[in-house]
Amino acid sequence: MNDVRISAYLITLNEGEHLDEVLASLGGVDEIVIMDSGSTDNTLAIAHQHGARVIHQPWLGFARQKAKAMEACSHEWLINLDGDEVLPAGAIDSIRQAIHEHPNHCFAIKRDDLFMGAPMTGRRMRYFKRIYPKSQSKWRETDLVHEHIDIKLPCINLPIVFKHYGYDTIDKMLLKMNQYAKLKAEQRRQKGRPFSIARLLVIFPLAFLKVYLLNRHIACGWRGFIRAWIQASYFFLTEAHLYQQAYMSKLPSDDHPTK
Repeated sequence: MNDVRISAYLITLNEGEHLDEVLASLGGVDEIVIMDSGSTDNTLAIAHQHGARVIHQPWLGFARQKAKAMEACSHEWLINLDGDEVLPAGAIDSIRQAIHEHPNHCFAIKRDDLFMGAPMTGRRMRYFKRIYPKSQSKWRETDLVHEHIDIKLPCINLPIVFKHYGYDTIDKMLLKMNQYAKLKAEQRRQKGRPFSIARLLVIFPLAFLKVYLLNRHIACGWRGFIRAWIQASYFFLTEAHLYQQAYMSKLPSDDHPTK
């Protein structure tokens, strides 16, 4: 397994709150590449403490920023994390073993979103493709949000669960859902997918029921109810932002609110 060399890469902007724990969980990889878009907190100091190679890159968008970071990696095998995602103890050894045994595959691991300071135990967790060879992988750089990487290999799900702090408070989650909804609406507009009044009317209850029941947020008590409600709002807000774009485009220029 010593012949398996791994680069880990992250994109960052003011990720100092959790970055020390994130980078500590990557101990054992052969290289850490951090592409930073202008952090003003202690992100860069933490990165240097862990021996990361820091590259300064003005913000290009999620997909293009990750593509740039991936391109900068020195080794064929890659691990991609965000600056608020933490691998469990022993994960790097398990990943090396998996690569050694299945070199012609990519690998997915489960994400456990913390909410209100605790794991969402009992809900259905998604797998994310986070371990793959560089030469067989390409980010879809036109994606504005929920960026996707195309990998020309079959995928194996590993029994590894990583911790995600990104939605750990109501305030954080609400801010991110609105940010992502704006980007998703713009992405849909660019692809010629117009606002739908039917979708505006039904998307929230349908999304809530899917998250709460099918994804088993119901197993997490009132935290699950609240989180499912916030997550469903992302789908509603996407349609609402599309409506706002359509509505405001029809206003006379004098009626547009000033900045």
